[in-house]
Amino acid sequence: MNSKKATIIFDFDGTLANSVGLMVRLYNEHAVEFDYQTVELREFPALRRMGYRKALKSKGIKYRVLPKMAKIIASQMRGRMSEVGPYEDIIEVLKALKKDCYSIGVLTSNQAGLVKEFLQVHKFPSFDFVVSEKTIFGKDKALKRIIKRYGLNKEHVIYVGDEPRDVKASLSAGVKVIAVTWGLGGKEGFEKVTPTALVSTPKELKKKLQELTVE
Repeated sequence: MNSKKATIIFDFDGTLANSVGLMVRLYNEHAVEFDYQTVELREFPALRRMGYRKALKSKGIKYRVLPKMAKIIASQMRGRMSEVGPYEDIIEVLKALKKDCYSIGVLTSNQAGLVKEFLQVHKFPSFDFVVSEKTIFGKDKALKRIIKRYGLNKEHVIYVGDEPRDVKASLSAGVKVIAVTWGLGGKEGFEKVTPTALVSTPKELKKKLQELTVE
Protein backbone atom coordinates (compact mmCIF):
# COMPACT_ATOMS: atom_id res chain seq x y z
CA MET A 1 0.00 0.00 0.00
CA ASN A 2 1.49 3.29 -1.06
CA SER A 3 0.51 6.74 0.14
CA LYS A 4 1.68 10.25 -0.49
CA LYS A 5 1.83 10.78 3.25
CA ALA A 6 2.00 8.75 6.47
CA THR A 7 -0.24 5.85 7.41
CA ILE A 8 -2.27 6.54 10.55
CA ILE A 9 -3.57 3.44 12.34
CA PHE A 10 -6.36 3.96 14.85
CA ASP A 11 -7.58 1.91 17.76
CA PHE A 12 -11.37 1.58 17.69
CA ASP A 13 -12.94 1.36 21.16
CA GLY A 14 -12.18 4.49 23.19
CA THR A 15 -10.47 6.21 20.25
CA LEU A 16 -13.01 6.35 17.41
CA ALA A 17 -16.05 4.85 19.15
CA ASN A 18 -17.24 6.17 22.51
CA SER A 19 -17.87 2.64 23.76
CA VAL A 20 -16.27 2.87 27.21
CA GLY A 21 -19.64 3.39 28.91
CA LEU A 22 -21.11 0.31 27.22
CA MET A 23 -18.09 -1.81 28.11
CA VAL A 24 -18.40 -0.75 31.76
CA ARG A 25 -22.12 -1.63 31.77
CA LEU A 26 -21.43 -5.06 30.28
CA TYR A 27 -18.55 -5.61 32.68
CA ASN A 28 -20.81 -4.85 35.66
CA GLU A 29 -23.60 -7.07 34.35
CA HIS A 30 -21.24 -10.08 34.57
CA ALA A 31 -19.76 -9.30 38.00
CA VAL A 32 -21.70 -12.02 39.81
CA GLU A 33 -21.03 -14.62 37.11
CA PHE A 34 -17.25 -14.11 37.26
CA ASP A 35 -17.10 -13.24 40.96
CA TYR A 36 -15.52 -9.79 40.78
CA GLN A 37 -16.43 -6.33 42.03
CA THR A 38 -18.37 -3.84 39.93
CA VAL A 39 -16.81 -0.54 38.88
CA GLU A 40 -18.10 3.03 38.72
CA LEU A 41 -16.83 5.71 36.35
CA ARG A 42 -15.76 7.88 39.29
CA GLU A 43 -13.22 5.17 40.21
CA PHE A 44 -11.45 5.38 36.86
CA PRO A 45 -8.76 7.97 37.74
CA ALA A 46 -7.49 5.88 40.66
CA LEU A 47 -7.70 2.61 38.70
CA ARG A 48 -5.82 4.12 35.77
CA ARG A 49 -2.95 5.14 38.03
CA MET A 50 -2.69 1.60 39.40
CA GLY A 51 -1.92 0.01 36.05
CA TYR A 52 -3.62 -3.11 34.66
CA ARG A 53 -2.39 -5.74 37.10
CA LYS A 54 -3.11 -3.83 40.28
CA ALA A 55 -6.44 -2.56 38.96
CA LEU A 56 -7.55 -6.11 38.11
CA LYS A 57 -6.41 -7.37 41.49
CA SER A 58 -8.24 -4.56 43.30
CA LYS A 59 -11.50 -5.70 41.68
CA GLY A 60 -10.90 -9.38 42.31
CA ILE A 61 -10.54 -10.26 38.62
CA LYS A 62 -8.56 -13.45 38.02
CA TYR A 63 -6.33 -13.59 34.95
CA ARG A 64 -7.61 -17.04 34.03
CA VAL A 65 -11.15 -15.70 33.44
CA LEU A 66 -10.06 -12.76 31.26
CA PRO A 67 -10.24 -14.56 27.88
CA LYS A 68 -13.75 -15.93 28.54
CA MET A 69 -14.93 -12.64 30.02
CA ALA A 70 -13.59 -10.64 27.07
CA LYS A 71 -15.19 -13.06 24.59
CA ILE A 72 -18.63 -12.79 26.22
CA ILE A 73 -18.52 -9.00 26.46
CA ALA A 74 -17.34 -8.69 22.85
CA SER A 75 -20.13 -10.98 21.60
CA GLN A 76 -22.78 -8.96 23.45
CA MET A 77 -21.54 -5.62 22.13
CA ARG A 78 -22.91 -6.24 18.65
CA GLY A 79 -26.50 -6.24 19.83
CA ARG A 80 -26.01 -3.05 21.82
CA MET A 81 -23.93 -0.86 19.52
CA SER A 82 -26.92 1.45 19.19
CA GLU A 83 -25.80 2.70 22.62
CA VAL A 84 -22.48 3.84 21.14
CA GLY A 85 -21.61 6.82 18.97
CA PRO A 86 -18.41 8.34 17.57
CA TYR A 87 -16.46 10.90 19.55
CA GLU A 88 -17.28 14.50 18.69
CA ASP A 89 -15.19 15.91 15.81
CA ILE A 90 -13.35 12.63 15.11
CA ILE A 91 -15.15 12.02 11.79
CA GLU A 92 -14.30 15.52 10.56
CA VAL A 93 -10.65 14.97 11.46
CA LEU A 94 -10.57 11.68 9.57
CA LYS A 95 -12.16 13.25 6.51
CA ALA A 96 -9.52 15.98 6.58
CA LEU A 97 -6.75 13.38 6.80
CA LYS A 98 -8.13 11.53 3.78
CA LYS A 99 -8.41 14.79 1.87
CA ASP A 100 -4.74 15.47 2.66
CA CYS A 101 -3.80 12.06 1.19
CA TYR A 102 -3.04 10.21 4.42
CA SER A 103 -3.67 6.48 4.52
CA ILE A 104 -5.88 5.50 7.47
CA GLY A 105 -6.54 2.11 9.03
CA VAL A 106 -7.96 0.46 12.12
CA LEU A 107 -6.34 -2.12 14.38
CA THR A 108 -8.74 -3.45 16.98
CA SER A 109 -9.38 -6.43 19.23
CA ASN A 110 -13.10 -5.95 18.51
CA GLN A 111 -14.95 -7.85 15.78
CA ALA A 112 -14.09 -6.62 12.28
CA GLY A 113 -17.69 -6.91 11.09
CA LEU A 114 -19.00 -4.89 14.01
CA VAL A 115 -16.36 -2.21 13.46
CA LYS A 116 -17.06 -1.93 9.73
CA GLU A 117 -20.80 -1.72 10.34
CA PHE A 118 -20.31 1.05 12.91
CA LEU A 119 -18.06 3.03 10.57
CA GLN A 120 -20.62 2.73 7.77
CA VAL A 121 -23.64 3.63 9.91
CA HIS A 122 -21.94 6.76 11.23
CA LYS A 123 -20.61 7.77 7.80
CA PHE A 124 -16.90 7.67 8.56
CA PRO A 125 -14.66 8.15 5.52
CA SER A 126 -13.43 4.94 3.91
CA PHE A 127 -10.53 3.25 5.68
CA ASP A 128 -7.72 1.63 3.74
CA PHE A 129 -7.87 -1.38 6.03
CA VAL A 130 -9.62 -2.68 9.16
CA VAL A 131 -7.69 -5.39 10.97
CA SER A 132 -9.07 -7.38 13.90
CA GLU A 133 -6.61 -9.20 16.14
CA LYS A 134 -8.02 -11.34 18.94
CA THR A 135 -5.41 -10.33 21.46
CA ILE A 136 -5.43 -8.13 24.55
CA PHE A 137 -1.71 -7.59 25.02
CA GLY A 138 -0.17 -8.50 21.64
CA LYS A 139 -0.68 -5.36 19.57
CA ASP A 140 3.05 -4.98 18.89
CA LYS A 141 3.04 -8.20 16.86
CA ALA A 142 -0.20 -7.15 15.16
CA LEU A 143 1.33 -3.82 14.14
CA LYS A 144 4.38 -5.58 12.72
CA ARG A 145 2.12 -7.88 10.68
CA ILE A 146 0.21 -4.90 9.28
CA ILE A 147 3.44 -3.15 8.32
CA LYS A 148 4.62 -6.28 6.52
CA ARG A 149 1.25 -7.11 4.91
CA TYR A 150 0.74 -3.66 3.41
CA GLY A 151 4.38 -2.92 2.63
CA LEU A 152 4.56 0.09 4.95
CA ASN A 153 7.64 1.95 6.09
CA LYS A 154 7.42 1.97 9.88
CA GLU A 155 9.10 5.37 9.94
CA HIS A 156 5.94 6.69 8.26
CA VAL A 157 3.43 4.90 10.50
CA ILE A 158 1.69 6.43 13.52
CA TYR A 159 -0.61 4.55 15.87
CA VAL A 160 -3.37 6.38 17.74
CA GLY A 161 -4.77 4.76 20.89
CA ASP A 162 -6.36 5.42 24.26
CA GLU A 163 -4.55 2.98 26.58
CA PRO A 164 -1.03 2.61 28.02
CA ARG A 165 -0.71 -0.79 26.35
CA ASP A 166 -1.14 0.96 23.00
CA VAL A 167 1.91 3.07 23.78
CA LYS A 168 4.01 0.09 24.85
CA ALA A 169 2.98 -1.96 21.82
CA SER A 170 3.71 0.83 19.36
CA LEU A 171 7.14 1.55 20.80
CA SER A 172 7.91 -2.18 20.77
CA ALA A 173 6.92 -2.28 17.09
CA GLY A 174 9.12 0.73 16.35
CA VAL A 175 6.37 3.16 15.37
CA LYS A 176 5.33 6.55 16.70
CA VAL A 177 2.27 6.67 18.91
CA ILE A 178 -0.18 9.40 19.85
CA ALA A 179 -2.12 8.80 23.06
CA VAL A 180 -5.61 10.29 23.33
CA THR A 181 -7.10 11.16 26.71
CA TRP A 182 -10.80 10.88 25.83
CA GLY A 183 -10.91 7.07 26.10
CA LEU A 184 -10.33 4.34 28.66
CA GLY A 185 -6.87 5.47 29.76
CA GLY A 186 -7.87 9.08 30.39
CA LYS A 187 -4.89 11.29 31.19
CA GLU A 188 -3.88 9.45 34.35
CA GLY A 189 -3.20 6.18 32.54
CA PHE A 190 -0.29 7.67 30.61
CA GLU A 191 1.63 8.99 33.61
CA LYS A 192 4.02 6.02 33.59
CA VAL A 193 4.53 5.68 29.83
CA THR A 194 5.96 8.03 27.23
CA PRO A 195 3.97 8.34 24.02
CA THR A 196 5.32 10.36 21.11
CA ALA A 197 2.55 12.84 21.88
CA LEU A 198 -0.47 13.18 24.17
CA VAL A 199 -3.64 14.95 22.97
CA SER A 200 -6.97 15.77 24.60
CA THR A 201 -9.23 16.53 21.61
CA PRO A 202 -9.58 15.32 18.01
CA LYS A 203 -8.62 18.80 16.81
CA GLU A 204 -5.39 18.58 18.80
CA LEU A 205 -4.85 15.17 17.24
CA LYS A 206 -5.10 16.57 13.73
CA LYS A 207 -2.60 19.33 14.53
CA LYS A 208 -0.14 16.90 16.12
CA LEU A 209 -0.37 14.48 13.17
CA GLN A 210 0.45 17.34 10.81
CA GLU A 211 3.44 18.28 12.95
CA LEU A 212 4.76 14.72 13.08
CA THR A 213 4.39 14.09 9.36
CA VAL A 214 5.95 17.23 7.90
CA GLU A 215 7.96 16.13 4.89
